[in-house]
Amino acid sequence: MRAHGVTNFPDPSGSGGGINISGTGINPRSPAFRAAQTVCFKLLPGGGPNSHTASAAQIREADATAQCMREHGVTGFPDPIISNKPPYDLNLNPANYSSIEAGGGMIIAIPRSIDAQSPAFENAAKACKFSG
Repeated sequence: MRAHGVTNFPDPSGSGGGINISGTGINPRSPAFRAAQTVCFKLLPGGGPNSHTASAAQIREADATAQCMREHGVTGFPDPIISNKPPYDLNLNPANYSSIEAGGGMIIAIPRSIDAQSPAFENAAKACKFSG
């Protein structure tokens, strides 16, 4: 992203929490960001969501994990977006999410309304085996 014009794009967190652009001044709606995202999307972990087709077993597991997170108190935890199964939106605006995890033909876009650093989230993630 930096090499394609988004000079202050942050490195991913070492804790598996994705990339957080909050407070960086980055405008994810800017032409420079969108152009860089188009070029760099394939570099997401696992090659990005379109590089693989999610298997039925992977989809069931991701759906079960999302349900588990909700059952363990993470209200609003999203269902996975399956890149080979509509409806899906691969032009997610990072400004709306605290974390976007992609790979294996799926995306988990965690909205900013969920505090992924909270003890409740961390406890649910452990119980549900969500590494996010």
